[in-house]
Amino acid sequence: MATLKFQNHRRITAKNYKELSEIHLQQMAISATLGYGKEYTTPEHFLEQSGDGDMEEAIVELWDVVEADKPDVVLYDCWVYIVDTANVFFAGTTKDTNAAMCQFSFDDHSGDGSNEELCSDLQKAFDGKK
Repeated sequence: MATLKFQNHRRITAKNYKELSEIHLQQMAISATLGYGKEYTTPEHFLEQSGDGDMEEAIVELWDVVEADKPDVVLYDCWVYIVDTANVFFAGTTKDTNAAMCQFSFDDHSGDGSNEELCSDLQKAFDGKK
């Protein structure tokens, strides 16, 4: 797989989340469920739970993940929240990659090990973004 890079960092808050595209809002809703449980189903839930119950206190990050040598082609949308947790979607879709980060470590959630290389590449890129 190509070398990945995190770029185009956006801080998403209660004040600006409604400016996002419909796909990004849907990704937020899915991230609420993936991160906090099936009773959380909206972008507002995602922000609320990411802010310890106070949507106004929440900051989540949206990153574009690209190939380092093709920075104009976004491959994945990555939502980072609570500092050390992330959900990764195929760019411009609501399709979950089944690669997720918990405690600063990307892990394969496919159940069959098919995302190990992607997780490794995401980890290298995430560690190198600082």
